[in-house]
Amino acid sequence: MMIVTNAAKLASIQNCRFPIFIFWVLISVISSQLHAQETTPKPLPNYVTDQFGTPPAVPSGPLSVELQQAVKVVFEDSMQDSFWGTEQATALETIGNSKDPRLAWLISDLMRFITRGALIIKLSEPIEKLLGIDFPTGNYWGRTTDHLIAWDIPAPPDYLHYKKTIFTSIISGWQNIFVEGDIDWRHVSWGGVLIDDRPYDTTDEPCNC
Repeated sequence: MMIVTNAAKLASIQNCRFPIFIFWVLISVISSQLHAQETTPKPLPNYVTDQFGTPPAVPSGPLSVELQQAVKVVFEDSMQDSFWGTEQATALETIGNSKDPRLAWLISDLMRFITRGALIIKLSEPIEKLLGIDFPTGNYWGRTTDHLIAWDIPAPPDYLHYKKTIFTSIISGWQNIFVEGDIDWRHVSWGGVLIDDRPYDTTDEPCNC
């Protein structure tokens, strides 16, 4: 009787194996989505928070499809087309309302090359929302990067790709610099001079660098 009972139980389990598998897949997907929405503030030294305040909550995980498209429009399409219009302005507003401070790194990279005019004011607006800071002195790029570095805000997904797009749209010679490696690309920016592309052992020749 025990053998028959166990055989019946085994058959029942085997018949339910597929639904149980689907159930655990759904649980795993839901769990990963919840994890992507979690915020994990990093403990910072008192001297950092005394000067820069408390950092905003930072989400983890991939960007939403809508946010991915907005990032592409602002930091790829606009750079490749050398154009800024209504679509770019709307996408930048979407980024500013995302509550994802990681994206401030890309805005900061764009600020490095746009230092004045109406566009720099437009770029400062999402920074104010994402980081909760203002710009009383107008030092947009410096104030933004100071906070990002002090708070150690993580880079957004696909950061190197979009940073490379921004920089190489200015000077194509930077194409070979932005490659995968051990460099923390958050801490790399433009020093304000053109690239020294003179051939080896020709440093006596004039250089526009």
